[in-house]
Amino acid sequence: MADKKKVEVKETKVEVKTATYKVFVHCGQCARDIQTEFTEFQGVEEVKVDAGAGKVTVKGFAFDVEKLRKKVEKGCRKKVELIPPAPPKDDMVVEVKTKKEELKVITVKLPLHCPDCAVRVKEMLLENKSIYEAKTDFGKNMCTVEGVLEEDKLVKYIFERTRKKGIIDKVEKKVIVKEEKVLVKKADKEKEKKEKEEKEKKEKAKEVAAKIVKEVIAPYFIPCTHPHFVDYSHPSHRYGYCSPYGGGYGYGCGGGYPPYGGVSYTL
Repeated sequence: MADKKKVEVKETKVEVKTATYKVFVHCGQCARDIQTEFTEFQGVEEVKVDAGAGKVTVKGFAFDVEKLRKKVEKGCRKKVELIPPAPPKDDMVVEVKTKKEELKVITVKLPLHCPDCAVRVKEMLLENKSIYEAKTDFGKNMCTVEGVLEEDKLVKYIFERTRKKGIIDKVEKKVIVKEEKVLVKKADKEKEKKEKEEKEKKEKAKEVAAKIVKEVIAPYFIPCTHPHFVDYSHPSHRYGYCSPYGGGYGYGCGGGYPPYGGVSYTL
């Protein structure tokens, strides 16, 4: 059988963003509607609404913070303001953290009756936290989804929300590298650096010790030359005598070759 060719999956770098918006929230239903408006935007992964403070914190990747603001303001008919991030304190430093994530790009055949229907299906797909991007093609009756949702669960989700039966047309893989800038304390950063250096030193010492042990060849048995010591681990003990300094069969010390004469205990 011929070997299967490995398909190379290209990696795409994306910037993880966290944006905070100010919006008036007067009730629970209002909060849910605002959250839905923020969620139905390409690239948004997480939305937290603080009704008491009138703030909404959004986290995601590759989304435009200003376009998101305008979209929510138009959708919920409320004034939405972008709160600029506060400058870092003197005891804080910026650290970039990276994380790889494998996504599925799923193409689904789906009956789309009109342009409005296509828009609503796209918004409905983006409401799912496991779906990061969604595109609909009204002319071809197709929709393309990027996320971490399994194919069967995607079809089930579409049917439950729209009563439309979708058919999986194609599934591809995509890897994204998420880069997120986070603030950490300088003291914690220095402590982490020292711990890392100590760990590397210990691992290096272990490697050197393991290499030395491999190079040293230890003999299977080191014979004892002391006349008054019986080494029962000696292979000759299994054959009925102890050492050249002891006589008879069994065990004992003394009798045997001079000058080490004496008593020999025999069986």
